[in-house]
Amino acid sequence: MAKAVEVIAVGALNVDIIIQGDAPRNIDELNQWVAASQVEITTAGSIGYTAIDLARLGKRVAMFSTVADDPLGEFILTSLAREGVDTRAITVQKNSASGIGIYLLLFGNKKRPLTGRLATHAPWPEKITRTLEQKFRTARALHCGGYLHYPDRWGRPAEELFCKAKKHGLMTSIDPQFPLEEIERPWLKHFGNLLKYVDTVFVDETEARAIIGEENIDAAASRLLKEGPELVVVKQGAEGALLKTGRETIHQPAFPVSEMIDSIGAGDAFDAGIIFSRLAGYGLKEAGRFASATAALTLKGMGGARTAPTLSQVQTLLKRT
Repeated sequence: MAKAVEVIAVGALNVDIIIQGDAPRNIDELNQWVAASQVEITTAGSIGYTAIDLARLGKRVAMFSTVADDPLGEFILTSLAREGVDTRAITVQKNSASGIGIYLLLFGNKKRPLTGRLATHAPWPEKITRTLEQKFRTARALHCGGYLHYPDRWGRPAEELFCKAKKHGLMTSIDPQFPLEEIERPWLKHFGNLLKYVDTVFVDETEARAIIGEENIDAAASRLLKEGPELVVVKQGAEGALLKTGRETIHQPAFPVSEMIDSIGAGDAFDAGIIFSRLAGYGLKEAGRFASATAALTLKGMGGARTAPTLSQVQTLLKRT
């Protein structure tokens, strides 16, 4: 008998094509440039990396999402299944095209420039499916990634999903990220009542300021807490992260990395580390260290999946540091 799902991951899935090389900076030379580069293709999207990270850490993860009925959609399903992710709550949309993210890391930057195409299908089903309903009965947590990317999921559709999760006693978290088109700030109005059903909110510094309309990061985190969450995590890249509850504030430094290949997916891995830690009952300081170590280990390979660490690898780093 298959083991019960622990974490339900909700969000859009796509493939990332990551190209690393050393291209000339001069535009005339670049227009004539031809050379080989390193290329990685991986399952990604607003939630794909976090789902894979949690699976590598030993959590039983089920995806609630949509994929296209094209070869890239099949690649996504196959690669998730290979990682042990339950894909039975993923809807395959006929006559649609997969989203593609293309990272052109040819000029020294470790995460940009980025371009690509959006999928032609919905990010995830608007209605709770029967398959997902069954998973709510045994799951312990629900996490959504990329909420602000998709206006048709703002407000009520996401509220119903999170409200259902809370009724089943699940721990809930969200990494809303950012709108794909310019919209008026603050972005908080686009959440409706959603944050009342969210236990943990993950943002970076830019997102925290834009959601709340407050330049000071600590003040922005405090105002986010007043919307309902128990924990606000502000990811600050190489500067570490701010973890704030109503009683405690911690600044977690980033773990030192001797050589960074790229930072794609590091924030998603940090999310996974916090979710894992909260399910394990870790205190805030211990959770911050665990998440920071998890993120640091992903920096050593291309993309957010190739070097997603196992639990033993994270524990080894924590003991050594």
